[in-house]
Amino acid sequence: MSQGERFLEWLEALKGKRAWTPARAALRRSLAFPPGAYPKAMPYVEPFVREEGWKREAHYLVAALYALKDGAHQKGRTLARALREKAQESDSVEKRFLALLDADRDQIAFRLRQAVGLVGEGLDFARLLDDLLGWFSPERRVQARWAREFYGTEASEEEKEKEVEA
Repeated sequence: MSQGERFLEWLEALKGKRAWTPARAALRRSLAFPPGAYPKAMPYVEPFVREEGWKREAHYLVAALYALKDGAHQKGRTLARALREKAQESDSVEKRFLALLDADRDQIAFRLRQAVGLVGEGLDFARLLDDLLGWFSPERRVQARWAREFYGTEASEEEKEKEVEA
């Protein structure tokens, strides 16, 4: 089970409790702050997180985006594929997608929020967290896979093996 899948289980359990309404509000509100900097969101993420730096921030970001979509998890529907669907309706989606692929650490929270806000229905939040955990790898394999998904091309077997190994 990947880290993203374990975190999704955590979020799904949280969604199933009475405390989901205030948790959802706090997590949504946290999108106005740098990831992990809004104290009211901490009770809902911090018990799960064991890491510092970008990995901690990625958990906060995915939790907030999950709350933004009201927990609409859809296994296998990656953000790149959802944006591809949306790009059929609007030419500006591709520009936003390319800006997202080029996002640095200061920009990624804002650009992800914009991208997630564009797409209807649910997303695969477990995959999103797994992808964000590898986002700043020097090989940029996540961004390459997202580009292939957006433009509808398949990765070679060698590329798939490299990503699994990473």
